[in-house]
Amino acid sequence: GWGAPAQPQNAAQPMQRGSIIGSRIGSAVGGVAALPTQARIPADFDAAGFARNAKDQFMALQSANDARDLKRLRDYLTPDLFAQVTQDLADRGDAPQTTEVFGLEAAVLDVTEEADRYIVSVRFTGSVRSEPGVAPDALDEVWHLTKSRTGSDGWVVAGIEQVA
Repeated sequence: GWGAPAQPQNAAQPMQRGSIIGSRIGSAVGGVAALPTQARIPADFDAAGFARNAKDQFMALQSANDARDLKRLRDYLTPDLFAQVTQDLADRGDAPQTTEVFGLEAAVLDVTEEADRYIVSVRFTGSVRSEPGVAPDALDEVWHLTKSRTGSDGWVVAGIEQVA
């Protein structure tokens, strides 16, 4: 196994809606991440490979969010987070959205093995903008990705927190 099970902050509970408003996926789902002081990453875990795939997933989710592609969003999100993002899309209205992402970096912060699932916390940094010609906004958030220990389902996003 990967050592003693531990719980990243807020990963098992549904994320609470916050007051942060923005264009990127999950920007209103809230919470402020408390970064771990020491990462728990098993020696046999490919953190660099996971971070590369997480960046691809971030970009795919942002694209699906911009396009209001509920089918693709459902594939990438837990049911609780999908419900919140669906509400965010309804609140956004019909205005078209194109989000540009600059200098996206991803780093695995924590790997947890629970009785029924794995949880990996990934910190994303960079900048984003949703209106041409305006200065990009800083991006610094932690995504909690989860995968069942049984079955062949893929990794899905269970929570998104802004880094203070």
